[in-house]
Amino acid sequence: MKTILKTMLVASVIVFASCSSDDDNTTTETTTPTTSKFVLGLGVTTSTETTNFVLGVDDLMTGTIDLQNQGILQDGYRDYATGGNTFYSIGGLGVTDVNTYTLATDGGLNVNNSLTFPLQLDGFEQINTTTMLGISVPQDQTANAAIQFYTIDIETNAIVNTGQVPFEGVNPDTANNRIFHTGMQISGNKLYQTFYLVNKDDFNTPNTDTQYVAIYNYPEFTLDRVISDNRFGPAGAFNTQSGVYTTENGDIFTVSNSNFGFTQATKEAGILKIPAGGTQFDPNYTFNTENVTNGGKIIHAIYAGDGKLFAAVSTKVLEGPDGSNGFGNVYSDTNLKLAIVDLNLKTITNVSSAPEFTGNGGRSFAAFKDGNSVYTAITDANGTTNIYRTDLNNATATKGAQVDASFVGGISKIAQ
Repeated sequence: MKTILKTMLVASVIVFASCSSDDDNTTTETTTPTTSKFVLGLGVTTSTETTNFVLGVDDLMTGTIDLQNQGILQDGYRDYATGGNTFYSIGGLGVTDVNTYTLATDGGLNVNNSLTFPLQLDGFEQINTTTMLGISVPQDQTANAAIQFYTIDIETNAIVNTGQVPFEGVNPDTANNRIFHTGMQISGNKLYQTFYLVNKDDFNTPNTDTQYVAIYNYPEFTLDRVISDNRFGPAGAFNTQSGVYTTENGDIFTVSNSNFGFTQATKEAGILKIPAGGTQFDPNYTFNTENVTNGGKIIHAIYAGDGKLFAAVSTKVLEGPDGSNGFGNVYSDTNLKLAIVDLNLKTITNVSSAPEFTGNGGRSFAAFKDGNSVYTAITDANGTTNIYRTDLNNATATKGAQVDASFVGGISKIAQ
């Protein structure tokens, strides 16, 4: 506890000094000059609060990564994304700003905190080399309220286009249910959003036997249609951005875990497909991820290229309520293993030399693809967190640097 408090105090002092506001809202954290740098979003949790930091490092595979005398303090809850050579620290739980980090010429981190949205973001994705896409799904989901979309120019760090879609088009039953966003991707001139329904009053999830995808026209941000399928339950889970992925040819794949984030589980986990530019599920594609070799429930994932996902797959056997355990363990983010999921061959390959672990709950997957490697973080049963680098060619992980933080919320690599 003393070490954590000392780390937070030192980092806070550094941040206060470095963030003493310039006119252009830009500050610089000076480190050793380099042409590229890894950037981490780190969380430090005490008995009373969680504090978030952004830290740039040159190496993820050796030594210890800590916040002693370094790190940039973030206000409030944070999630993370990458677009081009920009690392984004995204506010949540009422925080509406997005802090952007680029690599300075001296190897430090340029910090720009001028990007602010009218509402907190519920999703933030790179859609091409120049553009990020944001979405806000307001708590107020009455018939007069609307889902908000924003496109952001990566180079200028500015909102360049917005759109609104009324809730009643996506969810006609606004009187009884809310929608929770779980992911979005663009293919051609269509935007695909996965979501699930929750009861407005008690947050139960009554529709776990059906998967929903809202399809919008892009860049107009007008609703085309909402499609559904009952082969699997809802795609993705709350705040994980794990519901939908697009491949190089534009095919859309929706991933149901039928587990994390729901108050019941009524279907096995699996993946469905929408052909590139299409507006219907492919009736000939069904991938049950539980009944294949190395199977399980895909709780977290990133797209790794060539029709493959790099995923955290749960092998937890579901248990129903027994009168003392609430909803049973359908909220479980446990018994996770790293795996490579081939969407075309419908196979799951376990990553060797990586231990079983427990996830960080409702947040996007802290994993980053760099060439043929993926970096992620695993906290072992003793509470020690290490970076693991997985070789996608042979599905083997190598244990790297120890991270002295409670969790790793984001990983990226940026260059000049």
